[in-house]
Amino acid sequence: MTVTYPKHPRDIRVRVTQWELLDGMISGQSTNAETVLAEKLDHYLMRLGHASVHIIGIVTHLMTEAKVRVNFRDYSERIELIDPEDKLSSAQAITLLDDYIEEKKTDEDKERKHVTAKIVVQSSKQSGE
Repeated sequence: MTVTYPKHPRDIRVRVTQWELLDGMISGQSTNAETVLAEKLDHYLMRLGHASVHIIGIVTHLMTEAKVRVNFRDYSERIELIDPEDKLSSAQAITLLDDYIEEKKTDEDKERKHVTAKIVVQSSKQSGE
């Protein structure tokens, strides 16, 4: 089953409000801007990397709930869809992100073999062991 979505990220308008953080608290200064989702995706992909689970969470929440707040060390930002009609299902949001990442890959990236990730899961030690 193929999951589709109605618009490309460059056609989805978002409003971004940023607050500077000082010692973990909002400093009171904010900026407002309108942009397209593609620009925010490019920013997050550059900052967090293509394989970041955070990007999946951000995009899925934004596209299903029409708004999301993201906190970084030095600033916090709220992103909201300008047109609530742009909301998607979770499956559509993930497909939109996957397709966008695939579109951004260079031919060299596509030819490289996939890197195997090593993930070590350890349960915490019980006291007395």
